[in-house]
Amino acid sequence: MGTQNYFVLNDLFKRNAKVYQTKPVLATKYKPGMETGWLVYICNQITKEFRASQHEAMVFFDTEQEAWNYIHANNPQYAEVDGVLVEVPVVYDAPVPVLHRKETNPDNKVGLQFCFEGKFALKSNETEQYDFFILDYHHTTPDAWIIQDSDGSIRVWDKDYPECCNELFFGNTDNYICEKVADDTYIEVAV
Repeated sequence: MGTQNYFVLNDLFKRNAKVYQTKPVLATKYKPGMETGWLVYICNQITKEFRASQHEAMVFFDTEQEAWNYIHANNPQYAEVDGVLVEVPVVYDAPVPVLHRKETNPDNKVGLQFCFEGKFALKSNETEQYDFFILDYHHTTPDAWIIQDSDGSIRVWDKDYPECCNELFFGNTDNYICEKVADDTYIEVAV
């Protein structure tokens, strides 16, 4: 994992990260500006032909404005239905911030592992081209933590979605961590 997982973090992360006990690691709660890009989730509209969310996609952008421009452009979306490429009416979710990097090898991916493939993917889907973590699902107070190991590998933990991240940084059952405040001195801090 270590040599393959090099997300690029910006200065805002470096200014806010602190050393925490358990590995030790550098970590900080996500703040706007720490993202490396934006993701737009797309699914088909419920219509007579599409009675459920059968076709989905995630598309990645470097800036939030690019993501909004894509949504407002109302680009046609296509899916393969019964072997034929057809235009599908879709609904766009608002852009969400992500840590992302180009990575097509599934063995090198450490982020979210749900790719939309085959007949369920819109042709615009890019999840197979990226390794990514979603930093803020609901545009509320984010609870995602960006964690960097001493070998440089990155992962993200969100207390609202621990099952999707497999992150044990905060322990298996404990909901607290210890922050390093001096050499070999840690104090308990709330998540």
